[in-house]
Amino acid sequence: MLAVLFLLATAAPLSSQDTPAQTSDADHARHSVAVNLLRAINTAEVTYKFKHGGAYAAWDALVASEEFHGSRVLAGLARFDPQLVNAQFSTAPEILPGWTLRLNLTADAQAYDLLLQDTRVNPCGYAAITDERGVIWQAKTIDCEI
Repeated sequence: MLAVLFLLATAAPLSSQDTPAQTSDADHARHSVAVNLLRAINTAEVTYKFKHGGAYAAWDALVASEEFHGSRVLAGLARFDPQLVNAQFSTAPEILPGWTLRLNLTADAQAYDLLLQDTRVNPCGYAAITDERGVIWQAKTIDCEI
């Protein structure tokens, strides 16, 4: 009997942890665009650094560069979301309608961190975050499930 109670006590928390967060298809599509856009930016930053003297670029320089527009990942992003085929990226903070970008370079431009935030009215918010290591994180406000 004790073994059965132990199994039930440990199985319930494990099964709830394995349950994926519920998001709408529209939210999932927006989050995918954000993640893929950060992949494109990371790729463009590395290429820019290699070609331009070993420093990462500020957003204004990067968005105007061949490294950004020639990125294979950016082309893949346009295939993923047809609305982005002819996307006109703006200077920060609002780089696309509904998306703000904050790109911070260190003083020597050898590192960066980037926050891409969904600005739609949404109580949970959403942001995708990356840096020069190329790792991408997703975040929501503290009171919301990820």
